[in-house]
Amino acid sequence: MKNTIKVLFVFLILIFQPHQSGSETIPIIKQRSSYTIFCFDEKPKDNIMVFDAHYLSQSIRQKYNTDATSRQHIETSTGKKIKDVRQEQDILDQAGRLRTFLFLYCRAYESKNLDKFSAFFAPDATENNRPFHEFLPRYRRNFQMIASFKYRIDLVSYSLATDTGNIRVKGKYFIQYLLNSGIWKENNGIISMELIKSGDSYLVKRLNYTFLSLE
Repeated sequence: MKNTIKVLFVFLILIFQPHQSGSETIPIIKQRSSYTIFCFDEKPKDNIMVFDAHYLSQSIRQKYNTDATSRQHIETSTGKKIKDVRQEQDILDQAGRLRTFLFLYCRAYESKNLDKFSAFFAPDATENNRPFHEFLPRYRRNFQMIASFKYRIDLVSYSLATDTGNIRVKGKYFIQYLLNSGIWKENNGIISMELIKSGDSYLVKRLNYTFLSLE
């Protein structure tokens, strides 16, 4: 009996938390609510309200579409990551292809083989806003006057022309050449090209350049 009174006394102290106001002690009753869930392997025989756990779970999933939302989120996130990786790889591959093209273009120029060099240009190509074929006699004379070349183009930037789908390239070129007289000359400048796709490579449709120095 003493133990029971002690338990009740503690319980009352917890529920009726007293509040001190001046010289008075006023008990404040805070209402609380709680739920107790009982789970059964089988439906109880007693006439009580029960819920089928499997049916309830399926209903919630169907109502809020949790599985589809999770799947969609995962698929969207995964798809975006794959797309970003592919775009990044495409950018790297494109830069590599352009550098390879510029390297081969320079080697063809160094070879002094006009037919080989001309093969890098589209039939309607222009050079400094004039038809490329008009420059062929000048190229031929230069190749005959020069014993050897050292030619390099450094890729600075490139972009896709949205109106034509062609690729615009900007770079810096450096050239050294040995005249037949034994004198070395050099110059460098800015070069830009508009390239069109040709199989796995490109053709020059527009070529423009300016000299920064000339010796």
